[in-house]
Amino acid sequence: MGNIKWSRLGKGLEYFNHETRKHGVKFDRYLRGRFKVAGKTTTVSFGWESEWSVGERARIKKSGNKSSRLSFVDYCRGELSRLKANAKKGTGPTTIKEERAIAEILKKKEEQAKAAKANESISFGEYFKETYYPIAQTSKKKRSYEQELSHFNNWLNPVIGNMRLKDIRPMHLERVKQNLLSAQAMSRNREPKKGPVKKQARSPRMIQYVFATGRQCWNYARRDGLVSNEWPGKDVKLPKVENQRMRFLTDEEGDQLLAGLKERSQQLHDICLLSLDSGLRAYEIFSLSWNRVDLDQKLVKVFDSKGKDRVVYLTDRTVNMLRGLPRDNGLVFKSRTGEQIKEISNSFHREVDSLGWNDGVKSHKDRLVFHSLRHSYASRLVARGVDLYVVGQLMGHSDLTMTKRYSHLRPDTLQAAVRTLETSTAAKSQDKVIELKANEE
Repeated sequence: MGNIKWSRLGKGLEYFNHETRKHGVKFDRYLRGRFKVAGKTTTVSFGWESEWSVGERARIKKSGNKSSRLSFVDYCRGELSRLKANAKKGTGPTTIKEERAIAEILKKKEEQAKAAKANESISFGEYFKETYYPIAQTSKKKRSYEQELSHFNNWLNPVIGNMRLKDIRPMHLERVKQNLLSAQAMSRNREPKKGPVKKQARSPRMIQYVFATGRQCWNYARRDGLVSNEWPGKDVKLPKVENQRMRFLTDEEGDQLLAGLKERSQQLHDICLLSLDSGLRAYEIFSLSWNRVDLDQKLVKVFDSKGKDRVVYLTDRTVNMLRGLPRDNGLVFKSRTGEQIKEISNSFHREVDSLGWNDGVKSHKDRLVFHSLRHSYASRLVARGVDLYVVGQLMGHSDLTMTKRYSHLRPDTLQAAVRTLETSTAAKSQDKVIELKANEE
């Protein structure tokens, strides 16, 4: 449009006509209003009459009250008068723009209030199924999230599934613990079986796993602002886990096992040798790549559970074994299809069975498994007098508590420490005797 020529309608209203567009039989009009308060002129734009009429017709149709019909001019005059009154009072919006901004703010606050009210009513079960579990399915291994679902269905859901998150207290988690201790699992989706029920308390480790699932779900809910307090289960005292394996190999047994494995599978022999002489876990060996192996320095670098580097030093026979393997930029050990190995071959268990080392052994602590090789590595170091702190660093233990399980393997070292104290005490006593005799003379 060219230069706009404003025409007055009176009472502060002005308009100009569209050059071509018609509204009815007249040209479409654009209206604005102006008023002055305390020497300040305020301009309020109301827009085109045709656009307002569309909205007005919709309002009339919705209300069904045709007598409430307003002309665009009357509407603008009423709004201008209201805004001018606000300006005089110093309260409320003085322009349409301000009014829309305030309305938007109020709308957001109302939506937030509704969302907050809805969040307060979210139950633990709803959040687990609708938010936490879908996240677990995309961020964890299948076995892990399936176990968490089992923990929820069997133990958490029957007690706190229908409870609002904000209402869960330690006493409710005490009930979960008691159910685990008495093995009273009951899914809300199943009817209890008829007849006598065989009860068997779940292990301390199982109880810790169930509570860990609940804690992780809770922490996500806390992240999302649904709760502000810490996991209520932290105040529940859980049974202590005492499942450390006690079985380890002597040097002779280690050589005997490796010899038998070599006849079954050279790769299995090499994997077991690496674990026996370095203490590496199975998954650390399976994920070990050549770019993290330094044979000149006789070391490898592995990632611990927190993604940090841990340096592991190699024995000469392990270095010689690695030098004999085909080397590329990929994994040190691969499956037959060239992919990462997922689990230890059953040939390991067949060899152990052929040696009869697990015959008649009922306790899992005393059974020989692949992890026993890592345990044997630490046990051999401690038995040779290596300091527990050093052993813990080599093993990648997060704290010394995990390493203390091996302290019983170094009685000579502890006895020597006591003998040192006795020797020192005896020497001091002897000095006093000599001093007394000298004084008597």
